[in-house]
Amino acid sequence: MKTEKIYIRLTEYEKRQLEKEAASRGMTKSELIRTLIARFPEPNKKPS
Repeated sequence: MKTEKIYIRLTEYEKRQLEKEAASRGMTKSELIRTLIARFPEPNKKPS
């Protein structure tokens, strides 16, 4: 699997919300973001 970088811009309010949600789930902010990304659907494979 190829590693990609994703840059996310957040307001201070969104950052605080992310911190609260991560704390309530007992996770770090990075772990929470990774779980959200994991929910994305698999990309469609192009037919050859």
